[in-house]
Amino acid sequence: MFLNVFSSKKKFILILLSSLLLGIFIFLTNSKPTSSEKNGEITPTVFVHGFKGGPGTFNTMMNRLEQQNVGSKRMVAYVSRQGHVTLSGSLPPSMEPFIQVLFENDRASLKQQTIWLQEVFHRLKERHGIQQINLVGHSMGGLAATNFLLHYQKDQYPAVQKLAVIASPYKGINKEGYFEVHSGPAANDLKPDSEALNSMLRRKEFFPEGVDTLVIAGVINPAEEESEHWDGLVHASSVRSMKSIVPFGSYREEIVFGKSATHSGLHEHPEVDRLLGEFLWEKPNK
Repeated sequence: MFLNVFSSKKKFILILLSSLLLGIFIFLTNSKPTSSEKNGEITPTVFVHGFKGGPGTFNTMMNRLEQQNVGSKRMVAYVSRQGHVTLSGSLPPSMEPFIQVLFENDRASLKQQTIWLQEVFHRLKERHGIQQINLVGHSMGGLAATNFLLHYQKDQYPAVQKLAVIASPYKGINKEGYFEVHSGPAANDLKPDSEALNSMLRRKEFFPEGVDTLVIAGVINPAEEESEHWDGLVHASSVRSMKSIVPFGSYREEIVFGKSATHSGLHEHPEVDRLLGEFLWEKPNK
């Protein structure tokens, strides 16, 4: 008798589970497209800060762009010192979404930052259905974004439509005394003729075709000889060296002049807002 009761209960559980699975299958096959499926139609813009940067690097810029109805900050990709990636927020298939990448270790090497970006973008594609993105990087953030493209793997990451780099030192930083104060993996990579920078140039043939690229440099001393033009930290010639990497026809550069066009001031500069608005979203910001 005990066996019969046990057998009946077992049959009942199997029938219940079968019905539940059938119901889930019918629901999934007849439901509307998920947000991940819809996300394949949007193009988020990802902002990457530079050496010793953080939330403040792009927060105010994104706020200004949001006030001008260009887009809105929808997600933060936080990378811990151990490389663990946490994505917070959502990506509704509506207004141009902004994604801010934050490295807890803001002094990590260029190679390490590139690996972290690869993980962030892989998750955006696999978990959120993102098929294409724009990239904006300030200083070393621009180098990391570029290095990501130089190691790009089509099947694993969203396609990059446009890249904008601001004050990124592709030939390094040549400021007297700078490396007496700053040290560590990132600082070593930012030295002129570093292996990290030379490696990027050697891989230029791997830069993907069709990625429209905007390079923005600041010049606070326009009265000086052109070779001395700089933003107080990075020389314009170092920023413009990106031209040696980008394929012909995809490169565009802009120089922002004036006392406020400092290295850290560029991401707060209204002219930079305007240039990004026209380049990324074809919207002339006011």
